[in-house]
Amino acid sequence: MNTLQDVMTASVITISPDAPMSKALEIMEQKKISSVVVEKDHKPLGIFTERALIQLRVRDDIDYTRPIHRVMSSPPFTAPVDMDYREAYQLLLNHRIRHLVVTDTQGHLVGIVTGTDFLTHLGLEYFMEFKSVDQVMMRDILSLTPSETAFTAMKLMHDRRVSSLVIEQNGRPKGIVTERDLLRLIRSRMQLQQIQLQQVMSRPVLTVFSDVSSHKAAKILLEKGLRRLVVINSSGRSVGIITETDLIKGLRTSYTDHLKEVINHQARQLQRVRKQMEEAEILDSMLQSAGEIAIAIMDADFHILLHNQAAVRFYGADNTDLTGKNGAVFLHNAGMLAPFNEALATARKNGKCEFVLQQLRDDGVYYLATTLFSIHGRKKNDTGFGLIALDITSQKQHELSLQAERDFSRKIIDAAPSIICSIAQNGSIRFINPAGERLTGYSTKELLNKNWQDYFHADNNTASNRDLLRQFQENDVRGMEVELKTKDGSLRNISWSSVTRFEDKGSARETLILGNDITRLKKAFQEIEKKKQEIEEANIALRVMLDQHTKTKETIEEQISVRLKTLVTPYLDLLRQSATSEQQAETINIITAHIDSIAGSFSPKSKEILLGLSPRESLIADLVRQGKRSKDISEIIGVSVRTVETYRNNLRKKLGINNRKISLRTYLATHFSR
Repeated sequence: MNTLQDVMTASVITISPDAPMSKALEIMEQKKISSVVVEKDHKPLGIFTERALIQLRVRDDIDYTRPIHRVMSSPPFTAPVDMDYREAYQLLLNHRIRHLVVTDTQGHLVGIVTGTDFLTHLGLEYFMEFKSVDQVMMRDILSLTPSETAFTAMKLMHDRRVSSLVIEQNGRPKGIVTERDLLRLIRSRMQLQQIQLQQVMSRPVLTVFSDVSSHKAAKILLEKGLRRLVVINSSGRSVGIITETDLIKGLRTSYTDHLKEVINHQARQLQRVRKQMEEAEILDSMLQSAGEIAIAIMDADFHILLHNQAAVRFYGADNTDLTGKNGAVFLHNAGMLAPFNEALATARKNGKCEFVLQQLRDDGVYYLATTLFSIHGRKKNDTGFGLIALDITSQKQHELSLQAERDFSRKIIDAAPSIICSIAQNGSIRFINPAGERLTGYSTKELLNKNWQDYFHADNNTASNRDLLRQFQENDVRGMEVELKTKDGSLRNISWSSVTRFEDKGSARETLILGNDITRLKKAFQEIEKKKQEIEEANIALRVMLDQHTKTKETIEEQISVRLKTLVTPYLDLLRQSATSEQQAETINIITAHIDSIAGSFSPKSKEILLGLSPRESLIADLVRQGKRSKDISEIIGVSVRTVETYRNNLRKKLGINNRKISLRTYLATHFSR
């Protein structure tokens, strides 16, 4: 018998309970191991794993100085060194752990065993005739995109209790992040919320095809020193992930079949030598070793000859020893009687019957995958019956959950306002939702198995129809507008999008197309275009009127300019000749300059400036433009020099040049020039 002595890793890495957590992380990263055992006086006090580290980091920031005994899992799961290795592996599965601490009879630490050790010990010959990867891999693959953060990955791994995540881009694996990667990041004390997975993921990803044998997958894991492989289809898309644990779990089915053959053989011998206790003890030992499988042997009258404790546990019997009792003791609930009797009749007729037995317990419903087989004597007559059962409650609950999700998705599809239609490779309609009936006027019965283009494409051109269908199947179409002719002959505008599902070998399996009725939207758009045209025409008319107004304004301004030049300016010249003082002459010059300003054509900037100034500011601005000094201006308008300076400062502020190195006269001369 192979024991843990033959399987375990003897050179277990340990740490003292008072050592800081930073020391444990340093050891785990340097040694590339997934756990350290906390030991004192040669006895294991606890264990600290990569998963425990992630649990701590998800909850809060880590205190790296904290003693390891404050964060370790205690007490650790232990097993005696002489335990059968199959029973030990069953212990790992039952408790959903990955490390089993091995001790001697005094409780002293002698080693540790992991899933990798089991895979190495079994050897590749165990997988030679064993299943393909597709039969044992995990299909519910968890993945993230490369742009997601390391903290998001860590939290997802913690919540779903997985040791790795596949990093995908468009359904294809680009990298992988494991607990060991997170250990390195956490130990480096990096801000996981700011680190993208594409910066830290392991790549390239080692992959296998789903039809590869488990023997080859196990060989790759052992040769590469890995614990998992990503499974892809022929298109390179991720379809699952397989770990060393999955490979060894898969052996349980082969082990069950092998055990059934052994039971048949032993049962035949049992009828001949029932009084030989030694053989009975051997058979009983075999039964008890199948800790996760319920097994019972019964005679032709259905009295229990042998059973293991899993049978008692599975069927909820009151006694731990059921030997000699009728097999009906397994039927704990009345609802189990009819299917069990039916299975018994089938086993008598065909040799065996496989069925799922539904059992009601106080804590819920359990499902038992049961095989009932007939044991024949040398004369081919029934000498007894064997019963093998496996608890598949978790798998069944998963199936029921998936079915509930499918039912919910179907309700969403049925309630969707858009047409949702599935078409085969030849263009025939395989499925259509109620929206398709409403928009086309045809019933589902009229549409199923008919060519899609005959009902959803108003164009009757055969070549055009084939080309449209080819576009749907070869590309992911988005927003292709096609005119649809309904049953009553009316036309509707439909915007189509498509998604094609491919077989593992790359050929198209079916195409899902979604159509939105945009008839009203298109009509509304046409109305908007019509309104836009009307507005454009109105704008043209307004521009014509504005041009006419501008020309009229320019004509009036020209007339005013001519009249000022011809009617006013001559009289100012007469006044200038008769001026009696220099001050009167200067005043006449100022009036002349202002009339010239009104009669002349100023730049747009000058008009803008004049509108923002008071009359007094406009007068002083004009005198500054003419080159007058502050003293000259004070004498002309009869104010103090200080007041003139104040006006000049206010002018600079209003003109926006108070902080610029430019003279006020230069600025005004530039913008007031004719």
